[in-house]
Amino acid sequence: MHYRHVIVAALGFAVLGGCAQYRAENEPLQQYSGIEQQMQNFYDDNATEEDWSCNEVQMDSIDKTKVVSRTPSQVRMAVTYYFVSDDLSPNRGGNQCQGFNTRFFTFDTGSNNQLTLVSMSGPQRNSGA
Repeated sequence: MHYRHVIVAALGFAVLGGCAQYRAENEPLQQYSGIEQQMQNFYDDNATEEDWSCNEVQMDSIDKTKVVSRTPSQVRMAVTYYFVSDDLSPNRGGNQCQGFNTRFFTFDTGSNNQLTLVSMSGPQRNSGA
């Protein structure tokens, strides 16, 4: 019975440690409320991966964010993320893509430090790039 308590406690500390590391690597997500959803929505609606062979991708998770530049009117962040695509339809070539990548997201700064996403680097379906 004692061993079970030790195992449960060890698992609890491991989870807490993982959460602390995630927060340390994603401080901008904590600092700027709402940007994570903005980035995921914009990416899901526009991004392609792997030289356009994966054109229906979704951002599965954000691994790391870092502010690379900040002015009074804009904030630019480097975002490392994990993407997936489960488009297995024969008409689309049946590609299943997944992996990590990094893109830059640029936000306009509004009142009360609220950020509004205005652009994302990398290939995009709706930009003709």
